[in-house]
Amino acid sequence: MEIINSNTKGINEAVKKILDGEIIFIPTDTVYGIAANPYNDKAIKRIFSIKKRSLSNSLVLLCSNYKMAKKYAIFNRIANNLIKNFWPGPLTLILKKTNHSKISKKWLSKDNTIGIRIPDHNVPKKIIDKCNFPIFCTSANISGKKSCSDIKDVIKNFKNKKITIIKGGKTKFKKESAIIDVTENKIKILRKGYLNKKKFSQLLNK
Repeated sequence: MEIINSNTKGINEAVKKILDGEIIFIPTDTVYGIAANPYNDKAIKRIFSIKKRSLSNSLVLLCSNYKMAKKYAIFNRIANNLIKNFWPGPLTLILKKTNHSKISKKWLSKDNTIGIRIPDHNVPKKIIDKCNFPIFCTSANISGKKSCSDIKDVIKNFKNKKITIIKGGKTKFKKESAIIDVTENKIKILRKGYLNKKKFSQLLNK
């Protein structure tokens, strides 16, 4: 197990590992995640393997900005209204995938949709910007177990694994992102996660 700092040197090391087809454990605003190059099948399979997760489950694509996100997902009116209020932040949107996306369909839902998010955390955003492409990410835990909001929990759960973790202390929200399906231009909540419920309620009542 290797633990690296979230300074410039650490970010550059993380970027190199992702470009080389490795996975890396990173802090986000919600919980710690496992990140990989979305174009590298071997790295993506490693995420599923280390989490003991079924390959039938899809992953979330983290982007650093809206311009990047639009290259991979089709944003409708409802989606744009939500991101105006909750991005960057703990909100994952399920959207239709753009036709020109080169991410392998085997890692996406069978209905041609993709989960996408812009986190409110500098570490993933800096990594993404330096890679010049988004990263696949999923919570850093064994499937079915509680997600990790502290680096100590990550170390405890994966102590016998050959992994690299970026040191980030405790996460801001300590809970997974909310997941909302807006593919039909209406709101369908798939996971409540962490969401500003008051702000969300006000938005729905507008």
